[in-house]
Amino acid sequence: MKKTSGQALVEFVLILPIFLLLVFASIDFGTIIYEKYRLQNDLDVVKDLYETNREQEIQHYLNEKKLSISYNFTETYTTIVLTKKIDIMTPGLSQILKSPYLVKESLTVFNATES
Repeated sequence: MKKTSGQALVEFVLILPIFLLLVFASIDFGTIIYEKYRLQNDLDVVKDLYETNREQEIQHYLNEKKLSISYNFTETYTTIVLTKKIDIMTPGLSQILKSPYLVKESLTVFNATES
């Protein structure tokens, strides 16, 4: 019979880095998806504040949540874009996704004209 002592340890050492990479990549993708969901909710709050012309409250809200905002105006519509930076912790994935990764969500609002 062949001696197989230590074989399990060698196999474990070979598989461990791949397993850890998959675990941390799953956590990073889960974080991105979660932050995208939260950004959609934040966009609803900002839209409500924008429609009632409460600019100071928008800035306070954005500073509190560490979000960036940009507007794109046309005659009848305004597009609100919220952006948040997310740090990627997986070594290889941070090179692919360019850490910090920017999550963006946008919403277009009809500009109601007052008569």
